[in-house]
Amino acid sequence: MTDIEKKAYVDKHLTKIYPQLKINMEKITGAGKDRWADDLLSVALEFFLNKDIQVQYESCENNKAENFITYMANFQLKSGFSKFYHTHRKFIGKTREYYTDNYQYDSEISHIFVDDDRTVCIKEAMKDLDPFERMLVEERILKGLRYKEIAENYNIPYPSIRDGLKKTLIKIKDRCQHLSKYL
Repeated sequence: MTDIEKKAYVDKHLTKIYPQLKINMEKITGAGKDRWADDLLSVALEFFLNKDIQVQYESCENNKAENFITYMANFQLKSGFSKFYHTHRKFIGKTREYYTDNYQYDSEISHIFVDDDRTVCIKEAMKDLDPFERMLVEERILKGLRYKEIAENYNIPYPSIRDGLKKTLIKIKDRCQHLSKYL
């Protein structure tokens, strides 16, 4: 059998098992099926089709292709070092849109700042923050809102709020390190 005939056989077999592969991907991804199932199937098929044509042909002829592709998909989903993780899964839920408007301080909170060395340094550090970080500091520190309230108001995942504020406060503290005896 020539390579072209083997390729045609593999294509025909993959077409036949494709509906079952879609079901397998939905089972593997579980609750994330709407986000990941189709992308996971395409990555697993890509890995399968990059194998030598003889390996593809033997897998299809022995009815092992479905198991092989499903196994690769499962590995791709579970591993934090896989191609699928770095191209698809890593970015779901961990990214946010870039907020382009300049975030302005609320006039109601401007009276909170008393001009001494610490507050001048903090004000200057806050001017250099991106809009998301400024919003976090204002909403949580100055207005006293809870993380859950901020997450609901801005439709941002709770861990992003918590971790973002932690990093922002470290950034401010590092910037005002010379005033460490006051902070």
